[in-house]
Amino acid sequence: MTRKRLFSTGDAKRAASPCMSDVATASDVRRMEKARRQAQLRYAEIQATRDAQAAVAFRAELSDVVRSASPLLISLLAIDGLTLDAAVALIDPAQSWPHQPRLSGRSFKHSAHNHLLRYYIARLPPDQRAKPPSHEHTFHRINGNWVTMKVVDHLLEPEARIAPVWLETRCGELRVQLDEALPETLATAAVGRLVEEIVDHVAWRGRGWRILATEEPVASYFGQTLIIATGSVPYRIAWPQPAVSEGR
Repeated sequence: MTRKRLFSTGDAKRAASPCMSDVATASDVRRMEKARRQAQLRYAEIQATRDAQAAVAFRAELSDVVRSASPLLISLLAIDGLTLDAAVALIDPAQSWPHQPRLSGRSFKHSAHNHLLRYYIARLPPDQRAKPPSHEHTFHRINGNWVTMKVVDHLLEPEARIAPVWLETRCGELRVQLDEALPETLATAAVGRLVEEIVDHVAWRGRGWRILATEEPVASYFGQTLIIATGSVPYRIAWPQPAVSEGR
């Protein structure tokens, strides 16, 4: 049972009872309003300081962790006129950081197969679907395609929708899932061929990346997954330095 309040909100201000001898005066109201404004300003200052310190801690963590990047990520970013350094500066910590994400990622097979399949069905960009926490940033394109840059263990990896394929890299391996299945003879013959001979894209054109294997689709309305070795490249994060005023 909910207990009835003995005083309703505003009783003290109305001074409805002659027993109320110490109600808030106009001066009290002004002091309360001023105190609240000052508290809000102070809280905003504290929050700004906290956010700045958290950003320093987050960047320090990434600087200590990241040592490699996918060359495909670099190519995909270059298409949009971005360098890897400029793109990394856009990464925000996961919502539950620093408690998550966990330090050790899942195996590539589990991540690539299950995630790509689920994303294929969802037909949604990464920021509109439920996903495990991760440090990442998504670049949207006007044609509905997108590229997400992720921090996975010590690597910077891409996950992308670039019609007519979905792609993801992990630890030097690229998996390209086709929208439509290749004829069996072409799929068999694809092994050993350059990936651009099967699916052409400027991001891997001329790279010399060959298809090492294919995986059959899990259903008739999916295409095969092409498996390619891209390797990784050494990379250390170079955070942009804050501007220094001329007076200093």
